[in-house]
Amino acid sequence: MLTVGLTGGIGSGKSTVAKVFETLGVPVFNSDIEAKKLLFSNKKVIRLVKAEFPVAFENNQLNKPKLAQLVFNNPKALETLNQIIHPEVKKAFQQWAKKKKQPRL
Repeated sequence: MLTVGLTGGIGSGKSTVAKVFETLGVPVFNSDIEAKKLLFSNKKVIRLVKAEFPVAFENNQLNKPKLAQLVFNNPKALETLNQIIHPEVKKAFQQWAKKKKQPRL
């Protein structure tokens, strides 16, 4: 399987191109969607995010707008969040890609 990374800035058309790929039957792994899922479902991610950004939690639930406010105005905080999430997104991608490489019946 050929693996292609689709990157670009905000508003550059990544989502549009990904939709075209999907329409053509090309498997697409969306890292942004996976990262958002992990924030709410991966116990390790939740624990680490809570340890680093406790004020982003209300009633033991992540307040995503509050987390965004904390990290997008603070490059160091954004780097910390990325260090938590990126390895888990990579694992999810590797598992996804492995399934895509298996022969189909």
